[in-house]
Amino acid sequence: MITLIEIALLAAAVLLLAAPVFAAESLPDSLRRMLEKSASLGLTKFPIGFWSYTNLTDHGRHMDEAEVEEWADAGFTVPMSPSFDPADADQLFFLRKLLAWAEKRGIKLIITDPRTHAPGRGGKEEVVALPDDKAQKIAAAANDFRESRAAFGFHTGDEPDRFTNDAFFETYRLTREAAPKLHPFMNLLPHYPGVEAHVGYPTWADYLDAAVQKAKVDFLCYDCYAQMNPGITGWDMYYENLRLFREAAWRNGVPFWTTILSVGHFRYRCPNYDELRWQFNTALASGANGILWFFYYMRQPHGNYRLSPVDQHWDRTQTYYDLRRVHKDFHRYYGDLFLRLAPTRVTFHPQAFGGGEVWTPNELVSEVKPDKEGHPVLLGEFVDIEGRRYVTLVNNSMTESVNVTLTFPGADVQIHSRDWSGQEREGGAYAAERFTRDADGLRVPHWLAPGQEAVYRVDSEAIRQAAVAAG
Repeated sequence: MITLIEIALLAAAVLLLAAPVFAAESLPDSLRRMLEKSASLGLTKFPIGFWSYTNLTDHGRHMDEAEVEEWADAGFTVPMSPSFDPADADQLFFLRKLLAWAEKRGIKLIITDPRTHAPGRGGKEEVVALPDDKAQKIAAAANDFRESRAAFGFHTGDEPDRFTNDAFFETYRLTREAAPKLHPFMNLLPHYPGVEAHVGYPTWADYLDAAVQKAKVDFLCYDCYAQMNPGITGWDMYYENLRLFREAAWRNGVPFWTTILSVGHFRYRCPNYDELRWQFNTALASGANGILWFFYYMRQPHGNYRLSPVDQHWDRTQTYYDLRRVHKDFHRYYGDLFLRLAPTRVTFHPQAFGGGEVWTPNELVSEVKPDKEGHPVLLGEFVDIEGRRYVTLVNNSMTESVNVTLTFPGADVQIHSRDWSGQEREGGAYAAERFTRDADGLRVPHWLAPGQEAVYRVDSEAIRQAAVAAG
């Protein structure tokens, strides 16, 4: 027989499922603006891209429709186009064909057009000014592509310094004004010791805020590969950058993207499948709203660069198939979910990296218990525009599996995960996992491989009360 208490608990659970935690107008302004800016990018799939250093003169014979189909099959949604000569009518026509092939597959391209690229300093230590005809060239590029439904935006430059910052920011702003429906792509440097002097700002926060305020960027982006240095020493730099860019995103109300590593070079090792998945999921849990890979095509041997997804013989390497598996799993489970989320807290258990925050209990998760003492775990907390709360758990090891139990507090707590069909369902992530309910809440165990994740939407009265208190 069902008791009155059980009926009351059931009714409370139904109300929790029916109503958001708090309405959009009560979200903190920075989170609301982040979510609105993400929505304004016009994407229907989470942005996963790659850096491409190809050009149509040397590599155009490879850029057929089958190649674009391979991008789509591997789960890429916003890759870079080959560069091209806009004065060459044949190349201009071919790039339009490339865009048409991309549109058929739901892909948007970052267009690598020399007319929209910010000028470099050519080794000179002097402030760079924009050429007098730069605005005219940008307008011409915009005229060629602004109406393409597969154009995401123009690539405007990479890693400006104190001599080129203003020229980069102005190029971005001019490109945005010339094609307001598109979204320029500008990549910034990662933070490392002494970089403030290199970029000419007293603090890294000042630098990132200037990029937003002067260029009026739609999103911040940078690259960092320290995580692929031998050992664990690069983790602090990796997580410090994720934190610094996330904090800039919060301050300025814009999302941030990151570029992670798919190619061994210098002292960076060639990442295997577990390491690729670890990079992707830790970036995601740390709040990145878009992820690119450095890089995709080898083109020809140089230095000690090796094992890119497509090698110098134009063959697919194991890296290609490993990336494809990571991306396809992500798309199948989560679809567009992370397009609609903004990060609210990122924590580590038991040890923090990069100046981050050690996990402490809250209304979402009250206990984190790996089966091996000291095993590293990462938790990212998120909110959507309706105020619903989410948590992403990642096994923060590149090499060891773990069984980690999360406790979701509250007698009335309800958890919702995604199944293999991408549908939200009540219960623990991955159908084989079982959970128990007691006076402390729900205890959910997870066997997670290196870098593997579990994602939940969490509802409870405690979450509702915390939202009211925060409002």
